[in-house]
Amino acid sequence: MSSAPAVTTIKGTRLQLVREIGRGGQGAVYEVKGGKFAVKLLSEKSKSAEERLRNQLAMLARLPLGDLALARPIDQLRPPHVGYVMELFTGMVPMKSLMHPDKGETSVRDWYIRTGGLRRRLRLLARTADILAALHGRGLIYVDPSPNNVFVSEDISACEVQLIDTDNVRTTTIAGAAFFTPGYGAPELIRQTGLVCSLTDCHAFAVMAFELLAITHPMLGDLVEGGPPELEEQAFEGKLPWIDHGEDARNRASSGIPRSIVLSELLTRNFAKSFEQGMENPQARPGMAHWAELFHRAADRTMRCRKCPGTFYSNRASCPWCEAAAPPYLIAAAMLWDPQVDDRSEGEDRRALVTGNVLNEKGRPRIVDSMVIADGEPIELVEAFTHGTASRDPALRLEFAGGRLNIEPLNGHTFSILSVDGKTRQDLTRGTKAIAIGKTGAAWVLQSGSADKLHRRIRFDLRSEGQP
Repeated sequence: MSSAPAVTTIKGTRLQLVREIGRGGQGAVYEVKGGKFAVKLLSEKSKSAEERLRNQLAMLARLPLGDLALARPIDQLRPPHVGYVMELFTGMVPMKSLMHPDKGETSVRDWYIRTGGLRRRLRLLARTADILAALHGRGLIYVDPSPNNVFVSEDISACEVQLIDTDNVRTTTIAGAAFFTPGYGAPELIRQTGLVCSLTDCHAFAVMAFELLAITHPMLGDLVEGGPPELEEQAFEGKLPWIDHGEDARNRASSGIPRSIVLSELLTRNFAKSFEQGMENPQARPGMAHWAELFHRAADRTMRCRKCPGTFYSNRASCPWCEAAAPPYLIAAAMLWDPQVDDRSEGEDRRALVTGNVLNEKGRPRIVDSMVIADGEPIELVEAFTHGTASRDPALRLEFAGGRLNIEPLNGHTFSILSVDGKTRQDLTRGTKAIAIGKTGAAWVLQSGSADKLHRRIRFDLRSEGQP
């Protein structure tokens, strides 16, 4: 840092650099005094590097990225420095700050909870995956995902995410050089047997996702940590088993948070797919849209302990952080509902409806999503849940307290409250409606969408204290 305490932009603005906040495969990122901007200094300082950067920034300016949480390049630097200035959200820190306890911490678990716990980490990963999936959906790749260039809210009550280092972004047709942050590069890039593509992004994301949740790197087990340096490169190349390999226990890790606490069954399965089959066959890796869905759903199935600040999965009878009994909660289950279908459908008609995913194998409306509503913990259901769209905008606010469920439509949405027997119907467009919760749940369901078309209905099932 002493060699570059200040830089000057092409427009003549002089910027004071105060500290390094990230380092990737191409260079380092520094915070600018004042906190609203950052500067990336490239490692290579040649004229050709300066020209490549200028062309890259010009290309980025033409791309449709305005709706994504990316740190925008706003000015290039004057020689002798090669780099650019980017605008940062305020109050952001690198994701890596949530992966390693500060020196002097006596309890990793206490630190884990104090920095936001399980649910916040799941939300941050879901939003990171959303951004990367959106890039991939537009034919672009990020190239160098790492916890150094994913920034998250410093406030633990917030879950904002912003990606920096956007000069890395490439189109898939001009994949560019295979640079990566050590520890996050895909095996084929390390072995120089493959090109940068969306699947190399997926590998890097999976590594940092596992590390953020489990507080240990998926490749750096006790075998590698206690062995010679060359074992680390072998692990990153996929020549050694990852720490939770299903059949090979050579590289197990004694560090980190127990995976039974921080990983759902689906997350466990997909990490195994990424770090076992995916190490040799990139096509076997889960894609970013799939990861985004998994993390959103995992976060939706967590609850907060009533005794400690920890959050945990609802399928546990007690809090894994303090052993207190899990609070009562409702399961909001979204079902597909077809007005053309009723219980009289039989034979081939019913089999066709099962095949078409309207009914489940038992011939009942199929549950397509579910979410936990813990006692005394208000939540918002997004449009993706209530209406089956891609939008994550809030559509409904719910609060379960005192044996009643309070329902409030948001952002102009309209819902219908239907009695289970179908005899009573109330439309809810604004304000709050309270419905009673019985021993098994609500005697009402919510309908979103037109009653004469395929739509979603949401039912509410009760789980008592300590019942997984």
